[in-house]
This record gives sequence, structure tokens and C-alpha cells, in this order.
Amino acid sequence: MSQSSTISNDPPGSYPQLIALYGFLPNLFRAQSAIPQAIEAEQQVINIVVVRQGRLSRSQKDAILNAVATVRSCDYCRALFGHSLAALPDRNSGLFDFSLKLAKHGPWVSESDVLILKHSGFDERAILEAIVTTGVGVMLCTLADGLRPRLDTELRSPASSELLNVPDPIDWPKTPGTHLGLPTDSTADSPAYAVLREQFGYVPNLYRLQSAVPELLDAEVRLLESVLFPEDGLNRVQKECVLLAISAANLNTYCATLHSQVLNILGVPLEESDRIVEDHRHSGISGTDRALLDETRKLASLPGRSNQRFETERLRTQGFTERQIVEAVVVSGLANFLNTLQAGIGATADFPPRKVFGPKDLYLFSDRSRPISDATFPEDPDSALVARVREGNIDVFEELVRRHSRRIFGTLAGLVGNIEDAHDATQEVFLKAFENIGRFQGRSKFSTWLTSIAINTGTDFLRQRKPSESLEEMQDDEGFRPRQVQKWADDPERLLAASQMNELVREAVLRLPEKYRIAVLLRDINQLSTEEAAAVLELSIPALKARVLRGRLMLRESLAPHFIRQDKTDA
Repeated sequence: MSQSSTISNDPPGSYPQLIALYGFLPNLFRAQSAIPQAIEAEQQVINIVVVRQGRLSRSQKDAILNAVATVRSCDYCRALFGHSLAALPDRNSGLFDFSLKLAKHGPWVSESDVLILKHSGFDERAILEAIVTTGVGVMLCTLADGLRPRLDTELRSPASSELLNVPDPIDWPKTPGTHLGLPTDSTADSPAYAVLREQFGYVPNLYRLQSAVPELLDAEVRLLESVLFPEDGLNRVQKECVLLAISAANLNTYCATLHSQVLNILGVPLEESDRIVEDHRHSGISGTDRALLDETRKLASLPGRSNQRFETERLRTQGFTERQIVEAVVVSGLANFLNTLQAGIGATADFPPRKVFGPKDLYLFSDRSRPISDATFPEDPDSALVARVREGNIDVFEELVRRHSRRIFGTLAGLVGNIEDAHDATQEVFLKAFENIGRFQGRSKFSTWLTSIAINTGTDFLRQRKPSESLEEMQDDEGFRPRQVQKWADDPERLLAASQMNELVREAVLRLPEKYRIAVLLRDINQLSTEEAAAVLELSIPALKARVLRGRLMLRESLAPHFIRQDKTDA
């Protein structure tokens, strides 16, 4: 699950631009130095949205950023954008009212709010600038809440904080829909559209509705390319789950629908996404990923969701690297940015939503409903024996060997394909387990930990073996397409589970590419649960399911000529 990454020591190319903009390098960006491409993409968005002269002046945009920071109680951003609101013309009061409502009560923004701005003299380009500037402010506040950098300058209390009292919304929008009428598809052949089509299969309405400002669209897509698409830290499924969970916490129907569809393309069933939307703590994802969503959900932009702070230490104890933790915060900032944009623009769903959020969902994840413990693993039947071994009772370890030796041997026999090697490897597994039992922390069951040692040991045996001694593997997954999918007299999975492997099945299993062979062995021979097998292989549950499915299909392909049911025909 957790991966280490090579982090460059060279300062990001955006540092000089940030210094030129602020007069110093803000600690908020220093704290993201593990992901330089994210800093550069954020700087590009800030440059396009805030610095570049548009319909709104720089002072108006800075005032919006300061107002957003104040309404979100973000001291860091208040200090960074500590400008006086009182010096601005009265005409901006409607602009602030809109931006503050969008920042604090985004789901309640409606077309009537946009009409008020139009009646105040703001055209649609100016309103779009206000929406995106508000989104940038929310994103920066999210980053500050998660990374908690030291203040760069002394915090000054706003002179006109009474302007920032945002009343609680009363009416939920009855007719949600697009709030702006800017032309679309003016950049249909742009590189940004090409990236969106490649990643999503289409151009989402959220981006299509901003196509009248191509430089803005380019900057937002660059942010996606730098934060969401790379997989050198968190993987794409994890990131999409973060986006989905935060969108649900923000009551954003559009974004929740979008990310559910993306996860479905990545192999996560829509039903699993539904469980994450309803309450990720009761979904089928791994305990590690539940912890990730527990923490990132605290960074959701809608207030009143949780009074808890983002806990980096909890993620460290779950095995996440420092880079991955920073990345989790950055992805959360991206989620709130996109949610804010959608709420302001009013982009309509690209697909029929499986759930439409409303006021009734406001306290879906309230702390009151939170269980005392998030642990869902069943009690480990070996825990008492493991504790005694760790206390120095060496003889007790023999009982652990008796309990698990047959299953570990079966795993290794299926993995290495040689009975003699399997016996040797089994002895080595238990020796390693005994030598390292002091490092076993009980985050998984002992049997899961032992199986992971067996997988690593068996893999080492295969690598040491001469190529001539190995069976030729089937083709790997690249380009694999199952062809012979006729009904069998018996499913190969059933044969495996019932320990009825004949020589044909055994050799077919051994010919599977290593990653699929191991997945099939764990699920279909060792009968590990999906959660246990995923923990052994350090995979997400969707990734494990996909690997097992692909292995079973390859096994069917290999054995189909021998097991296809012969239908009788009349003479």
C-alpha cells in the first residue's frame, strides 16, 4: 500500500515566482517540497486566477482570498492575505456576500445569487473569476489546515470582521443547474480537452463550462496532471476515493457522481462507491485506506462536519510515507477546489446521479455517529500465543507452526511448483517468523503476516531458480483477452477450492504470471478473505479483486480445451 518515492532536492522552478509574488517563499509551499510538480501547478493557477488582470482587480481578488480565509478561520491564510476590507468600494459587498456564501455554504448557492451579482454590474466573466478565486482560497485554506505551516507574517485581526458574518442558509436550491451562460466548446481541439478525454473518456461539464477562458482551463488541467494522475505516491484509486469521500462530505452531487464513475472505470464497483459515499467506515476498503479517508474527510470544506484536526501521525502509523501524507493533503485541497467551482458554476451531472444530496445529509458523518473504534478486523485467534512467544515462551511457537504449516506449505507448493523446494521454503518461513516476531505489531492477523512472509520467501526461491527449471509462463496481462469462455463441467475455482487439482490444473496455475498466480493461490486455495489477501499483498481491495479475476480468466483460457462441456447432439 505505502510506497517510498525518490524526492528531488532541487527547488521547484516556481520558487522564484512565489518569492516575486509574496516577497518571500511562503511556508505553505515549503511544506509541499516533496511534490514540486504540485507547487508549480498551484502557482500556475494562482498566476492565472489571482495575479493576471481580468474583469476583477488584483485588490478585489486579494480581498476575496482574505475574506475566505477569515470565514474559514484559517489563521495562516489570513496572515498571508492580510489586506483591509474596509478600503474597498461598497460595490464589492455583493461580491463578498457571494464569495463568502460559496466558501462556507457552497451547496446552497443558486442561480439567484448569480443574478444579484449581475444586477450589481458584474458580467459573467467577472463572476467566473470570483468563483475560481474563491476556489483558490478554499484550496489554500485546506492545504494550511492539513500541513499546518508556521505563519510567515504577524497575524492582524481584520478591521471589519463584522462584514464576514455569513448567515446560515435557509432554502436548499429547488432547481439546481448551470448558473452561468458563458459559451462552451470554443477550445474543442485544445490539449486540455485531449487530456480530459484520455483520463475520463469525455470532457466533464465542469471543465466544458469554463472553456471560454482557455488559459484557466489549461491551468486547472495542469493541476490534475500534477496532483491526481501520477501514481508515484498514492495510487489513482486512493486519490479518487479521497475525492469521492470529500465530495460526499461537501454534499456535492456532481463531483461524487463523477468520481464514482471514474472509480468504476478503475475497477471499483458502483456499489462500493455508494458505501464510501454513505459512510466509508462501513465500506469494503482496507483498514489502511479507511484511515486515509478518516483523516482527509476532516479537511472537507463544508463547516460543521468535524471538529477534529487532520492527524499526520495516525497516517504514519498506518505506513504512509511523508510524501504520501503531503499528497493526501494536496489531493484534499484539489477536491475542495473542484467542489467550490462546481457549486459556483452549477455544472449539471454528466451521468444520472446514484445519490442526490440534500439538507438531510448534512450530519451524515457527524462525530456523534462515529463509532468508538474504527477497527473492523475480527479477533485474531493466535494473539494469545503470539503474546506468549514474545514474552519468551519459545515452546509455544511450535503450536503456531502446527496451526499454520499445512496452509503455508500449500501456498508455497503452488507458488514454487516443486515439493522439495516448498518444504525448504516452509521451514525458512517459520524461521523468519520466529526471528522477527518481535516486529509483529498486530495490525493484521498473525496468519496474514505469516502468509506475507511466505509470499516473499517463495518469490525469492523463484528468482534464485535457473530459468530452465521454471515452467514457461503464460502471457502477462498486457494484451490478454479471454477467448474460450464456454461453460465448464466444473469451474476451475471450484476444483481449486475443493483441493481436486489434477496435473493439468496444477501446471496451469504454475504457468500463470507471478502476480496472478499468487492472488489465485491466496483466494482460491488458501481461502483467505478478500481483505486478508489484500493485506498480504499490500493491495487495495479493488486491485486485489481485479488481479484475482484476471488470474481466473487466464486459468480458464488455459484449461478451456480440457474442461469445456461437450453438448450431446442427436444423430
